[in-house]
Amino acid sequence: MRLLAFGDSFLLGVGDPYHLGWIGRTVLGRTDVTLYNLGVRRETSGDIAARWRREASSRMASHEPLRLVFSFGCNDCVLEDAGLRVGPADTLKNTQMILAEAAALAPTLMVGPPPVVDPLHRARVASVGDALGIVAGQLGVPYIDVFTALRQAETWEAEAAAGDGAHPGADAYQQMADLVMSHPAWRAFTSDDRSVQAH
Repeated sequence: MRLLAFGDSFLLGVGDPYHLGWIGRTVLGRTDVTLYNLGVRRETSGDIAARWRREASSRMASHEPLRLVFSFGCNDCVLEDAGLRVGPADTLKNTQMILAEAAALAPTLMVGPPPVVDPLHRARVASVGDALGIVAGQLGVPYIDVFTALRQAETWEAEAAAGDGAHPGADAYQQMADLVMSHPAWRAFTSDDRSVQAH
């Protein structure tokens, strides 16, 4: 199985001394999975919309099942030059376009954005995350909310605060990976059941 993951610095695992992030930890020990971590720092939904299809095309193979994972949103909510980097309406438009195209290509799943330390930024991320879940649901794409659990997690908060205010360390990334792996949608999504692969 080829697992292509597109997103931002949280997907990439910035702050993790082992450079696994949460996505790397979800497939540890799975020799049946080839992971392509295609996270890029500071990228917004618009950046990912502009590149994901091109980058996916060079990593697909007809003889192997394909899965597509997306995880973004925090950077859209960053205030820059007295405005948001990406407004909520455009974030939803980008997400709808990304997920609709991806779901037509292969089984697709979205993991919502995690919390950050700054309370105002965090509130914006919470609002965007809720909206992303609605868009995914409308398209029939499984959505895993990690924000709700992680905003109450002392490990995530402490590690992010000790770092740059956003990115945690190894223990917190493991915590996020555990949340994802324990979700029924993830277990079905990464199974080798041919009925799941059919699309």
